[in-house]
Amino acid sequence: MNPREQLKKARERARALKALDRDLTDDELAEVDTLVKEIPELEAKVARMDAASKSLKSLSDGDDTDDEPDDDDDDDEPAGGSKAGGAKATPRSEKLFKGTFGDRFIKSERYKEFQKAFPSGPGHGSPIDIGRVKVGTMGEWFTSRKAIGSDIAQLAPIRFPTIDLVERNRLTLLDLISRGQTQGNFEYVQVTDVTRNAAIVAEATDDTGTTPATGLKPVSDMATQLEDAKVYTYADGYDVTNSLLADAPAFATYMNAELQYSLESVIEDKLLNGTGTSGEPKGILHTTGVQEQTYTSVSADPFEQDSAMAFVKAVRRAITKVVRLQGGTVSAIVLSPEMDEAIDLLQDANERFYGQGPFGSGPQTLWGRPRITSERLVGTEALLGDFRQVALLDREGLSVLAFNQHKDYAQRNMVYVRAELRAAQAIWRPNRLVVVKPATP
Repeated sequence: MNPREQLKKARERARALKALDRDLTDDELAEVDTLVKEIPELEAKVARMDAASKSLKSLSDGDDTDDEPDDDDDDDEPAGGSKAGGAKATPRSEKLFKGTFGDRFIKSERYKEFQKAFPSGPGHGSPIDIGRVKVGTMGEWFTSRKAIGSDIAQLAPIRFPTIDLVERNRLTLLDLISRGQTQGNFEYVQVTDVTRNAAIVAEATDDTGTTPATGLKPVSDMATQLEDAKVYTYADGYDVTNSLLADAPAFATYMNAELQYSLESVIEDKLLNGTGTSGEPKGILHTTGVQEQTYTSVSADPFEQDSAMAFVKAVRRAITKVVRLQGGTVSAIVLSPEMDEAIDLLQDANERFYGQGPFGSGPQTLWGRPRITSERLVGTEALLGDFRQVALLDREGLSVLAFNQHKDYAQRNMVYVRAELRAAQAIWRPNRLVVVKPATP
């Protein structure tokens, strides 16, 4: 019997008792006491059921297959929808975005207004100012960078040599780091060094012991420093013609390709080489606490056979510096294109390539770790370690502006398009990273 039927039966019994033209018996008095408590409880339960049913009816019956992007360009809404301050990690179940950034831009209300104002394209000298259009979050941008079958950027699994017809994008530094969200600037404690002193402690026989062997419990030492994670604007711009801007499908295609080159380049540069001054964030190579492993070039040419082999050996020693730390792991090795070439060209005494050679298609690894190139590194340097300790935290998402109030672009029928991403970068444990570089002469 459901609550609604129970309530109906209880009310009928109450009416029947009320209609009796005599004194109630002891059993009937006890029944009245039960009904007085039971009827209000059942009424409240039925009311909650009715409210829940009404709420469910008000919900939309639509599904999640709508391919139309969210054209809302309200930049005042905090990233991730949270009103509280501080950083918030992006959940691994973050839903894949729908529609490319180019599609979102050309389907936004601002771009549609531009098309209505210039149905046949802007004329010579026409003022153009589409304004800021929010086209997505940083998480969606990361997701759209690589088609790797997951909404979280990750390293591709190592494959044994075989026929593989899948076209794979080149991995970059941005595929290695963590990402999340932040509501603004914040301070955090950066762990620069940890000395683990865990030991078996003997039973103390007096109060004079000074070591674990004499009963004194050890204390691990942790060196820390206070760091700021400030929100910076990563931006880049490019020039397009009025006719390209007016051609929505062509402009969307152009913007999708250009965003990858422009924003990736500036973010990767600041993650590595940011000085921490003059309005720049502090990059890994300028962060105190990052370990260092040097090597000696055997010849004047740092990419010659013997010098490259010295580099390879130094990388192995650098790996030990990370894995020696408790929980330390090396997820990848980032090196310059020149040093990557030098490793590929290493040969034995019989001039056989150590690696896959010019016709091989095996995994690009060094000491079992993926090799990833970055043109932002000096040719003779490399960076390795646990790159999860580096985080890029989204503040306002990705936005695009287009206008011709720039130089003499209105006169030349040109438009300046600028892409911006506001984010903060943090390096939680710099001692989990190692820079490999030549020794100073």
